[in-house]
Amino acid sequence: MELLTKAEAVSLILEKLRLLRGAEKLNEVQVEFAAEKLVSDMLDYCHREDFPMALVYTAVDLVGKRLDDLAAQADEDGALGGIPVNGPLSSIKMDDTEFKFAVNNVDGCGLMSDYDFGSIKGKLNLYRKAVSLP
Repeated sequence: MELLTKAEAVSLILEKLRLLRGAEKLNEVQVEFAAEKLVSDMLDYCHREDFPMALVYTAVDLVGKRLDDLAAQADEDGALGGIPVNGPLSSIKMDDTEFKFAVNNVDGCGLMSDYDFGSIKGKLNLYRKAVSLP
């Protein structure tokens, strides 16, 4: 199993994300912050100081989702006037077009991509180290 330092992991994630996004102009500060935060969260969850290479593409996907969420949240000229179009819906009505968002299912201070971290815990558990309590 190939292992990376935290800095190497962040650098590789940024490189892969730039390659994936191509000509799209990225906010470098947001991208770097999101990558560092995700790597830190993953290392903390796994009780590790080294980052498994197998998790790089998973991290690239989650950082990309975070950037998409931030863009949707900041877009005030979007289809729904600044409301993220990928938010959870509780119901949709056809005539006169009514949307009801499942606001009770979303943390007001978080983004949808924060919930994606929970979806990868099964994969993270493969690399999680056991810790003993004092």
